[in-house]
Amino acid sequence: MKKILKPNKRLLLSQLLWKKRLNKQQLPHAGYMGNGGDIHLVLGVDGTGISHFVQLLSQSLPENHYIHHPLVKFEPKLTLSNHGERLAMPYQKVLTADHPMSRVYRIYVEREQAEKRYDLMAEDREAPPDPILILKESHGLLATEALLRELKCHCLLYLSDPVLLAEQMFSKEGIETAYLDFESEAVMDPAFLKRFLAKDLRPALHAYKLIQRLSSRRQRRVQMKIFTIALIQHMFRMLAARYPELATLVDAAVIEDDPKRLEFPLVNWLGPENLHCATRVIGNSTFTQEGQQALRWTRSWPESITSFEALSNKDVKLAYKLLIDHHLMSDESKRKTWAGKSVA
Repeated sequence: MKKILKPNKRLLLSQLLWKKRLNKQQLPHAGYMGNGGDIHLVLGVDGTGISHFVQLLSQSLPENHYIHHPLVKFEPKLTLSNHGERLAMPYQKVLTADHPMSRVYRIYVEREQAEKRYDLMAEDREAPPDPILILKESHGLLATEALLRELKCHCLLYLSDPVLLAEQMFSKEGIETAYLDFESEAVMDPAFLKRFLAKDLRPALHAYKLIQRLSSRRQRRVQMKIFTIALIQHMFRMLAARYPELATLVDAAVIEDDPKRLEFPLVNWLGPENLHCATRVIGNSTFTQEGQQALRWTRSWPESITSFEALSNKDVKLAYKLLIDHHLMSDESKRKTWAGKSVA
């Protein structure tokens, strides 16, 4: 097991300077007043699936306010890591109100509230229903539990096939992408393992040792990224079980085959008063084939790929074997399906 080093002086200085710039640009109390419960987060490993999902929401519920990658876009630029990708974070169970990530998310809420008050003052008319603030983020995922605890925000956690997500990532950014590099170390930190893999520690450590023994650096890098994605999604499942009122799972493999099974996650995430929103999303994005009753998606789900390009046939088969043999994936038929679509 690896011990993740504490933030060094350079990172602490960077965050101190960031706070000074933020306080200079905005009022000193910015990021402390926003109600985290007004935030609806969509969190998941970056890929076409989570982007497609948020697009379905925005097309069916255009009255809401959508912000993609709020941590990336925020100014002044935020640095959370002292090496690799600047927005990576180790696992943390707790965030303070003063932590930069806490303040950034609350500032988005405060901006939203300021705009609402301005609109109400501008015209003497009955106010329409408040738009829902929906933020889609794929960075700093290991801080998810801390966000749930500190902000009490509503999180929708998007799950997809780890091998497919790695294929998309490597095809888009190359094998040397820095995305999830830091997380590949952080998931082997004792704090993370104890919190999420206490009952499955031996299989996880065995899988890690097998990956480290692979002959080539490329193989180790590919398999470790896939393993990391699987562990992040395992964390998501555990968090949904521990915080059922705040965290909700959406599994692409489940809703792809049965669109109706998207209704419960949406209602649990948006609240029972927004049942009509879930109905609109499903109704606007599906159709029924003639002579059949089952709903089908109007557009194919991005997970329905036909071939692998960045990953070799050997990469794919080994990845599924590692995940299934070590209890991080249970669907044997899925492994065979994807392996059959891979290219040599």
